[in-house]
Amino acid sequence: MDPADTVIERVRVECLDDRVAGPYQAGDSRFAVVVEARGETGVFAPVDELPAALVATRLGQRALRHAVTDHTGLLRGLLAELGPHAAGLGRWAVGALDCAVWDLHGRLAGLPVAALLSDRPAQRVPVYASWLSLDLSRASAAESVKATVAEGFAFTKWALRDAEADEVVLLAERAAAWAGQSVAVDALGSWGHRLAAKVAPLLTPDVVRWVEGPLARTDRAGYSHLRGQTEGLRVAFGERLAHAEDAVPLLEHCRPEAFTFDAVWCGGITEARSWLGAAHEVGVPVHLHGRAFLPAVHLSAAFPDMAGAVEYQMVWEPRRQRALRGTLQPDGGHVALPDRPGLGTAVRQ
Repeated sequence: MDPADTVIERVRVECLDDRVAGPYQAGDSRFAVVVEARGETGVFAPVDELPAALVATRLGQRALRHAVTDHTGLLRGLLAELGPHAAGLGRWAVGALDCAVWDLHGRLAGLPVAALLSDRPAQRVPVYASWLSLDLSRASAAESVKATVAEGFAFTKWALRDAEADEVVLLAERAAAWAGQSVAVDALGSWGHRLAAKVAPLLTPDVVRWVEGPLARTDRAGYSHLRGQTEGLRVAFGERLAHAEDAVPLLEHCRPEAFTFDAVWCGGITEARSWLGAAHEVGVPVHLHGRAFLPAVHLSAAFPDMAGAVEYQMVWEPRRQRALRGTLQPDGGHVALPDRPGLGTAVRQ
C-alpha cells in the first residue's frame, strides 16, 4: 500500500474507556483523536477535552480528503482554518491531529514515525526525570530525589515555585546535594524579575543546570530584560510558545540554556521539525517537553544531533500511558524507540 496515493477518509474523536484507563482524576486527559484511511487507523492519545472538541467540530472536516503524506500542506490548511485563533488551544488541537496523521502514515508505510523522519533513527533516546509535584521542603524529599537519580536518568528536574530568595537557593542546593549532580529547576512561571535577580548570583552551574520558565509570559521583551538584569542566570523556556515567529527571535536574542518546547502544543511533529532546526541553527540545546512524550521520543530518535534528553514526567506520564498498549518505560536513563509502525502504541480497549 503506497501512502502517497492515500487520502484521509475519516476523522473522529473517541472518549477513552474509563474502565480501562481510569479511574480518572481532575486534569486527566480522556480523549483520542482518530484518523482513518484505506482500512487503517492512526491515533493520538490521550488528549484534553477542549482540543479534542476543536478537532471534532472544526479541524477534522478540514483534514478530509487531504493526502496522508502531505504533512506540511495539512498543517498550513489547519492553521488557515483557525486564522487568528491558531495559538494556544488551537495549536494544541492542530498538534494532536498532526500526530494522529503521522501515526496513520507510519502504519500505512509499515515504519515507525522516526523512520519516516530519518533514514537512520537512533534506537534509544536519553530521558531526564521531572517530578514537579514533589515538595522539596518535606522530610521525605531526600529519599525521593535519591531514588529517582538511582534510576539512571540523564539528570533530574524539580519545581521551585515563588518563595523567599534564601529558601529557593537552599532548596536548590539541597536537591543538587541529594542528587549528587546539578539539577534543573522549574519555576512554573512564578518567579518574576525581582526574585530571579536576587537568586541569579547564588545559583551556580554546579547546583542548577537551568531555571525553566521564571517569567509568567514567554516573550522576547521579558526575557531580553531578564537577561540584561541577571547576568549568569541559566534559563530555559519554550513550552508556552505557540508561534514560530515568537520562538525564532527569542532563540536568537535570548539564547536560553535549553529550549523546552512541546511537540504537540507547538502544532505537532510537522511544526516541531522546523523548531528543532531553528534552535540548532543558533546553537541552543533542545530538551523536548514531556507532555507529548511519545512524539518527542520519535523526534529525538530521528534528530539526535538536534534534540537531547526528553523530559519524562515521573507522576503524570505513567497515568497518561494507562490508556495505551505498547507503552514506553525508561530503563537506565533511556527509552527504546518502538519498532512497531506509526507512533508504536495503540489505545487499550
